[in-house]
Amino acid sequence: MEKTFGIPANFHLAAGPGQPGEITEFSPRRLKPVISLILPVLNEAPILAGALSNLPRAPDLEIILVDGGSTDATREAAGRFPHIRWVSAPRGRGVQMNAGARVARGDFFLFLHIDTVLTTDHLAALRQAACDPRVGAGAFELRLTPPTPFLRFIAWGANWRCRLFRLPYGDQAIFVRRDLFLALGGFAHRHPEDLDLVLRLRRLTRLRLLRPPVNSSGRRWLQHGNLRTSGYHWAFLIRHLAERLFTRRWPPMGQLFSG
Repeated sequence: MEKTFGIPANFHLAAGPGQPGEITEFSPRRLKPVISLILPVLNEAPILAGALSNLPRAPDLEIILVDGGSTDATREAAGRFPHIRWVSAPRGRGVQMNAGARVARGDFFLFLHIDTVLTTDHLAALRQAACDPRVGAGAFELRLTPPTPFLRFIAWGANWRCRLFRLPYGDQAIFVRRDLFLALGGFAHRHPEDLDLVLRLRRLTRLRLLRPPVNSSGRRWLQHGNLRTSGYHWAFLIRHLAERLFTRRWPPMGQLFSG
C-alpha cells in the first residue's frame, strides 16, 4: 500500500444529491491516468487479496480502494498491494465511491464491486469507447457466477434490461466520464445509489453497453435465496422509480416513498 497522508475532511463533488463526505488519507499524485478504478469495500478481508490480485495493471490505470470503516483485516490484506491507493471514508457505498472520485485523476471513473471481475479485455473495450466523444457513460454486460440456471436467467434479464432501457446496476462495472460525474454531483448517499446515478445520466448521455461481460458473484442469491434477493431488487427498483415519478409530478406523494 502506498504511503499515505491526511487531507482536510469535508469536501463537495458538486451541487447534487451527494452530501459532504470525509477522506482521511490518500496517496501522492503520479502521472495522470486515463481510467480511475474505484472499489468501495467494507469488511471484505476473506476475498480481498484474491480480488485485488486478479485486477489488471496498466500505466493508464489507477486503482483506488475506498474503505468504509472495516473492522476485520481488510487494511492488512490491502497492504500487500503497494500500487493501490487507500482512501478511508464514512460507511456507505455511495459515500465511499464519491470519496474515491474526489481523489481520482482519470478521465473516466470506473466503479467496481469487489466481487466483480475486471480483465484486460474490459479495459481495452473501455479505452476504445473512451475514444468516442459521444460516450459519456455506460457499463458492461453481466454474467453471474456460479452459472446456475437461475443466475443465468437473472443475468439474461439484466442484459435485456440494459439493452432496452439502458438501466445497468452497480455489479456491471459502471463507468462515467469525469466531467459528467462531477456535473451530476456524484452518487446519492442512500440505496440504490447506482440506479439513481444511471437515471440522472440518461438525461445527459446515451449509456453504452460494452462487451465482454463481466463476471460478478451471485453470492447474494446464494446466501439469501433466489426469490428473496430478486424480490428485494425489484422492490427497490419500483420504489425508486415511483419516488422519482411522484416527486416530479406530485411532490407530496413523492415524500411518502422517500420516507
